[in-house]
Amino acid sequence: MQQIKLGNQLINYEIIRTNRKTMGIIVDHERNLIVRSPKNTTDKKIETVLKKKTGWILDKLNEMESIKPAPKEKEFMTGEKLPYLGRRYRLEVNQAEISKVEVKLYQGKFIIEYPEKLKENDEQRRGKIKDALIEWYREHAKEKIKERVEKYKVKLDVEPNNVVVKKQKKRWGSCSSKGNLNFNWKIIMAPMSIVDYLVVHELTHLVHDNHSREFWATVGSIIPEVKDKREWLKINGRRLSF
Repeated sequence: MQQIKLGNQLINYEIIRTNRKTMGIIVDHERNLIVRSPKNTTDKKIETVLKKKTGWILDKLNEMESIKPAPKEKEFMTGEKLPYLGRRYRLEVNQAEISKVEVKLYQGKFIIEYPEKLKENDEQRRGKIKDALIEWYREHAKEKIKERVEKYKVKLDVEPNNVVVKKQKKRWGSCSSKGNLNFNWKIIMAPMSIVDYLVVHELTHLVHDNHSREFWATVGSIIPEVKDKREWLKINGRRLSF
């Protein structure tokens, strides 16, 4: 870990040297400053670049302070709440004569039932409930996202090759060169307006394979207040988890 003084702040930063040809500077959600550089770049050269970017780096560090932290790990007990399509639903957790954990959303609550064999093992019960919830969310994400893809592909006059909902660590969505759309299942916790924004964003990459002015103009022609949607996801994205 290196240190550098930018403005009046002494800031730690990490250098990751790879085979890349250009230098990249990142401020992540934990307010870590990371420099990715070509292998032959000297520490002095990196310091020079960082000092030139002082204003941008300090702005990013301040911006990341507004981002809401990830939620505390759930116990998956009655009374806790989980988000789905922008609303928070209370959990009601009960033991039942069943062979595996079952989840359903009913009358404004997540009803979770678990088998008697899990009663005495809290850690195993939490793990099984979490797995069942993830499966529930993924199935509902597939259904909702594919519905929205069907709606918006007509407006954009495009046809994706495939639509996949899966776990992605750092990305909400992506569009491959083969026309495959990938979505992070956790987006289904966000309001539908955010889901729609993400779907249109990825579909638009079938028209513009970049983030040019034309790309954002196309997204904005379908989704109102695009900047607000992007800002919401930036600030609240880490809360879409359990």
